[in-house]
Amino acid sequence: MTSSAERMTVETAAAPQPALLVFDRAAWIKSAVIAVLFVATFWHLLSFIPPLGTLTYAWVYEADWSHGPLIPVFAAYLIYTRWEQVRRCAVRHTWVGLVILLGGLGLYLWSLAGMAPFGYLRPLSMMITLLGVIIFLCGLPVLYYAWLPWLYLFFAIPLPQRLYFAWTNPLRRIGAGVAASVLSLIPGLTIERVGSNIEYLYKGATGVIGVADACSGMRSTVTLCALGVAVACVSQRPLWQRIVLVLSCVPIATFCNFIRVTITCWLHIFVGAEYASGQYHMMLGLVIIVLAFAIFSGLSWVLAHLFVEEPVQADARAPAAEAAHGTGRSRDA
Repeated sequence: MTSSAERMTVETAAAPQPALLVFDRAAWIKSAVIAVLFVATFWHLLSFIPPLGTLTYAWVYEADWSHGPLIPVFAAYLIYTRWEQVRRCAVRHTWVGLVILLGGLGLYLWSLAGMAPFGYLRPLSMMITLLGVIIFLCGLPVLYYAWLPWLYLFFAIPLPQRLYFAWTNPLRRIGAGVAASVLSLIPGLTIERVGSNIEYLYKGATGVIGVADACSGMRSTVTLCALGVAVACVSQRPLWQRIVLVLSCVPIATFCNFIRVTITCWLHIFVGAEYASGQYHMMLGLVIIVLAFAIFSGLSWVLAHLFVEEPVQADARAPAAEAAHGTGRSRDA
């Protein structure tokens, strides 16, 4: 007679084992073909031949999104760091990816037909389609390692205009208010904030300084957030440190932008209006981004050295005590 344990062993051996991902030459060729088809499908967004696509145009001509080409590169690096785990994933539930893929393509076609209520639906549908392609080709378990690189790609997509201006306008007003409060401490300077403008009177000279959209700090905020998420994901840190680093990006970028607006207003009043615009203004913006990176790096260093785990040292008296205890037992014997 065959025991139940033996029958279970035979049944387990006979059960079909889930297929694992294989990255042989044929798989790489298939991936290249799919990549070409993907770019061709979303050529309206990804065209790198003039006239540029909607997304690539923002990367080339809009300063707030000039970091866009670097985002896919780092997302690919995140996949590379998880490559061994990805290779061991079982190919399961690929039909889920097919459903998501078809849904993304349907949304994209709907947006091309001019029936979409907002333009952001096109890049969003592209991202949904990409998610469907990943699951359809590799299976649902691979999403455990691919969800973060996929989400990171959103840093390369410009925000909707309505949401962008809803954030920039308050930042402009707050920046103007902070600059006016700081500059009002200078003797002989009368200054007042009106909306996002700063009116000043100094030694009989009057003027108005407007805080433009470029001074709202959105560029440094988005760039620093992308960097912060990258550092938090790549470095070996406890989860709470990663959360702190990500949450600190917006306050650091906002604080540094307040410094930028204040310095720009000071230059306009006391040095010359030409030093508060044009090339000088752009150079100051780059310096402020570097300052934000420096503060973020300092916070990262502090968190890394805040709690240092000391190696556990064995008590030197323990071996002697055990030896004495053993000697005592042998004498008693």
